Amino acid sequence: MKKKLVCILLVLLLGAAGCGDSKEKRENQEAYRQIGINCMAEGEYEKAVEAFQKALDQSLARIGEIEIDTCYYKAEAQYLAGRTEDAIATYGALLAYDDKNAEAYYLRGSLYFSEGQKEDALKDFEDAVKYGADSYEIYVGIAELLTAHGEKENAASYLEKALKISGKSSENNTWRGRIFLMQEDYENAQKELEQALEKEEPDVSLYLGELYEATGEKDKAEEFFKSYVESHTGDTQVLERLADLALGRNDYAKAASYLEQALETGESANEQSLRRKLIQAYEYSGNFTSAKEQMESYVKDYPEDEEAVRENSFLQTR
Repeated sequence: MKKKLVCILLVLLLGAAGCGDSKEKRENQEAYRQIGINCMAEGEYEKAVEAFQKALDQSLARIGEIEIDTCYYKAEAQYLAGRTEDAIATYGALLAYDDKNAEAYYLRGSLYFSEGQKEDALKDFEDAVKYGADSYEIYVGIAELLTAHGEKENAASYLEKALKISGKSSENNTWRGRIFLMQEDYENAQKELEQALEKEEPDVSLYLGELYEATGEKDKAEEFFKSYVESHTGDTQVLERLADLALGRNDYAKAASYLEQALETGESANEQSLRRKLIQAYEYSGNFTSAKEQMESYVKDYPEDEEAVRENSFLQTR
């Protein structure tokens, strides 16, 4: 709460600043932009939009790298604030400035798709790969979104196009390995990812973990996931996967350790799942005191979980 109040106060104080000279405007622009970033981190998305707009107001009618970057932040904040149409308009402004901006086409297309405007989305996706023909990230991002919405055939076509990107760098190996993994072509995925590992490509251990998890080689999967979290301690998704592997072999103490580590990082998108599994780990290990404490807190925060409410009644008898 204190951080949120500071964020709001800074926006109000800087909003009262005078026009000043170009140096002052540049300093104000950087300050407003940082305020916007801080507000986003605190979940104050409307305040973030306000701050980013004030940063853009300091631009001296000039568009440079910082203005373009601020527009991306503003669009993200608008989307997170539930203002999808405004976010689409912001990406449209970026495209009005540069009609070959592949990233803006991809991001706007993603929002169109979320709004059910499939025809507009697919047109933007085609423009995204047209102007970003060498971007694995765009091809894979589009394919993941289409797959999530049941458009598997369409998604497959983007993955096939991505495999035509030339290059023999370790980064190429990693992306190609990811794509083969998505296609469930585990043999080729392994070849590409092992080549990337030999070249010490960052993050490849994550995808090797996913590969071995998919092929049922759980010991190897755990080995690579552990290697990944050594340098990505705040990745709660991978920590949860490690906990799942530990739960699968009835190692409840190790599972609890991974889940506790994940929850110590602060709020995360998978917090509810982490807390529910931590209760399970405590309960199955016979640590009913901790299980009760965690469950009492959990049902207060997630009263809609009816199964947990029933289980809470059971735990109170233990």
